[in-house]
Parts: sequence; C-alpha cells; structure tokens
Amino acid sequence: MQNSDKNEKTDTVLQATEGLYHKMVSEVQDYALLLLDCDGTILNWNPGAQNIKGYAPEEIIGKNFRVFYSDEDRKRQLPESLLQQAFDNGRAAHEGFRVKKDGSTFWGSVVITALHDSDNKVIGYSKVTRDLTERKNAEDNLEKHAIALQHHNEMLRLSEERYHRMIAEVEDYAIILLDTDGNIMNWNKGAENIKGYTESEIIGRNFRSFYRPEDRERQLPEQLLAEAVANNKATHEGWRLRKDGTHFWGSIVITALHDDEGNITGFSKVTRDLTYKKQSDDLILMQNKQLEEYAYVASHDLQEPLRKIMLFIDLLHRNIDNKETVAAYISKINSATERMSNLIKAVLNYSQVTDSIALKAEVDLNAVLANIETDFEIMLADKQGIINRGALPIINAVPIQMHQLFSNLINNGIKFNDDHPVIDIIYLNAAHSGKQGFMKITVKDNGRGFNPEHTDKIFRMFHRLHDKTQGTGIGLALCKRVVENHGGTITVASNPGQGTAFEIWLPETLLTPLISP
Repeated sequence: MQNSDKNEKTDTVLQATEGLYHKMVSEVQDYALLLLDCDGTILNWNPGAQNIKGYAPEEIIGKNFRVFYSDEDRKRQLPESLLQQAFDNGRAAHEGFRVKKDGSTFWGSVVITALHDSDNKVIGYSKVTRDLTERKNAEDNLEKHAIALQHHNEMLRLSEERYHRMIAEVEDYAIILLDTDGNIMNWNKGAENIKGYTESEIIGRNFRSFYRPEDRERQLPEQLLAEAVANNKATHEGWRLRKDGTHFWGSIVITALHDDEGNITGFSKVTRDLTYKKQSDDLILMQNKQLEEYAYVASHDLQEPLRKIMLFIDLLHRNIDNKETVAAYISKINSATERMSNLIKAVLNYSQVTDSIALKAEVDLNAVLANIETDFEIMLADKQGIINRGALPIINAVPIQMHQLFSNLINNGIKFNDDHPVIDIIYLNAAHSGKQGFMKITVKDNGRGFNPEHTDKIFRMFHRLHDKTQGTGIGLALCKRVVENHGGTITVASNPGQGTAFEIWLPETLLTPLISP
C-alpha cells in the first residue's frame, strides 16, 4: 500500500514537471523549436517557429523540414546530411542561410539532436533554430547560437516524453526551470557542460549560485526575475561563475511561465557560453585603440622631418643661384628624407606586429637622442632651446618605441615652454638609481609645468592639461604603454611654472643580452 502511494506521488511530481516543460516550450518566442520524425517530417510547430519562418502550424505540420533549405542546399542533400550526422553522433550543428515562407532568407543557427527511447533507439529528432541574421551582418561571421523552447500545446500532449528527452540531451545550451523564487528544478547536459555541476549537486539550490559576489550584492539575479515578471522576458550578458570558481561570459534569456489564468508559475532560463565572443569584442576594442596610436605615431613622428624638408625647399628656391648654399640645403633635405623613410618603415613594422618582442633589437639610446635632436632642430632654434644629455646606455628594446618615448617627452618640453626651453636628460644605472634591478632615465624641462593634483590624469588617453587645441592627447599615454611594454614604469613630478620631470624606470635585464661574456 505504501508503495502504491509512493508511485502515485511520483507520477504526480512527474506530471507537474512535464507540465512546466510544456509551458516553458510553448511560451518562449525567441527560438524555433520543433520535433521531426525519423524521416525529417515536421510533427509540431511553435510560435517561435512561426515568427522566424512565417508558416502557420496548419501550413507546415506534416511537411519535410527540407522546405527551409535553398535549392542549392537541397541538391547537395544538406538536410539529409544533418539528420545522418545527428543519427551517427547524437547531434548536428550548422549555420547557414535558410528560406522563409515568403522566399526571403535568414541566417539560421541550427542544432539537431537525436532523441532516444529507453533502449537507446533513435525515435526522432529535436530541431532548434535561432535567427542570427542581425548578429551575422553586424559582426561578420562571429558564430552565435541560441536555443529556444516552444511547442504547440496540442503536440505537447502527445509527446511529453520526447520533449523531456530533447531538453535533457541538448549539450550546447544550459536549459533549466526555476520556481517562482529562482530555485532550480531541472538540469540538462548543457547546463552540466557549461556550469560544471551535476544534477544531484544543484537541484533545489537557487540560481543566484551562478553569479559573482558583487552581482549578488547588487541583487542582479532578483532584478532579472523582476524584469521577466514585468515584461515576460529578461535578457542579459555578463560574467557567470562555474562550480570550480572560474568565470565564463554568459548570454541568458529568462522567460516567465504562466498557467491558464495568466499566473506566473516559474521561469525558464536558457544560457549560452559566449566567452569567445567577449574575448573577440575585447580584442576589437584593443585593436581600435592600437589603430588610434598608429595614426598618432605616423602623424607625430613624421611631422618634424617633413617640416624641415618644406623649410629647406623654400630656402633652396630663395638661394637657387648660390651653389654652396644649394648643396648644403640639398644635404639637409636628403637627411630629413632618409629619416622619414626610416620612420615610415618602423611605423609599418610596428603596426603589423602584435608581439613587441619580435621587434626588439639592440638600441643605442645615444643614437636615438641624436636623431630626435635632428628632428627638432628647427623648433629648438626657433625658441633658442637646448638639450643637455650625458652618455646613455645601449639596451634591448623596440627601436620605434624608444624613439616615440623620448620624442614625445622632448616635444612636450619644447612645446609647453614659452621661451628658451632647457631639457636635461640624466641616466643612472641600477647601482645608483635607488631602485634595485632598475636603471633610471630622467627627462626634465623648465616649461610651464602643471598642478600636482593632475598627476594621476597626465597619462590618460586623450587627456590634455594645456591648450585643448594642441595635440591629440595620446602622446603621454603612448609613453606609458611603451615603458610598460619593456617591463618598466614612468612617473611624473611637476609644479606650475617650475617645469616637469619624467622618471623612466627600466629593468636592468634589458642590458643583459648585450653584455659580452
């Protein structure tokens, strides 16, 4: 008698769970989810499928899913190939153009999963489709898959077991049911793959477990449930926690589930691991920032040699009859042209190589400073400025970056000085620098200086303390990156009217490869 009561209770629980699956599938409208028999004939049709593909249920049920494929794909038997792949491997995933009822096409992400009976015999297939046309157009071939769960009410009554198996066997998406408080009621293979918990470890716990402490503190999980209650759906992307404490970038859709009276009975939650997308987006941002720097380098570093060429061409025209003067000017032009050519090659190499280590070479900082003095010869002459420097070391570094570093600092010392700029460059080796393992190079000027309260802003991208119409605000940010690329640090000290001193700390190990045994 007790066993009978227990079985009845188990059946009641199973029926309630199946009912929630029914609601979950029927109410999610962002995905097309259908069942196919073993030949690919369509057995059900949900609102998501109608939204994406345009057919009403009575127009499509009973037809073969081949109708969604182009003539070209049907000729090469792509639909049959996907079914065979799902039969052989348990699943098949594909992205490509699909055909709507009106003949237009969309970019569909499809996962076909083989469904098995208790004897592990294939009894049909689930097919999940997401329209990724907008994302494909915007991000150009970045793979985006999503899953949706909707089923037609009439077909659900006849195929509850199939739906249950379908959800349990999908491995690319975490598909879970939550009660009204956010407690986890089911767990599929995809959830275990993505989040690391087994079913026995997670059922009954709250889905807040997947959120970082800072997100739980600001009640993000509760906010998403409240949004789903208010709008029937909540979407979000952000970092989530796995069982082992590692993070992944999750894209989630939470959908409120309702009973026949419209009361919320729980939530479905579909999660996709899009860590690769986040990494790709971050890479694009970094590359955009690098492009801005390359543009700055090209315009800034070539400015002075070009200015010299233009000046001496003008002087050449004025003194065309004086052979000695013409020869001197032509020599100056040739020298500036050679400098421009070398800089262009260096900038091109810099822009094409992402690994700065590959560009490192023996760099004589004395030669770098000599070239910079030549570049700024006219500016120094115009302001009656001078550069005082002692002997500098030879280091293993990226040549163009060393040129950019000192060129920017010297340029600032000249530009932001109203008259007679004096720039002192002082080198102390590691034994005398006061910081173990680091050499120090100080670039000090007698210019306008700035208020010490702005010290933390000076190295920010696009931040300018003086004339907002001068420069791009990239120079000192680039200096900081150059020094950090070489394992060092750069600091600044200044006061209004008392000049500015930049201290560059570079690791002594940069000298090591150049010391003879």
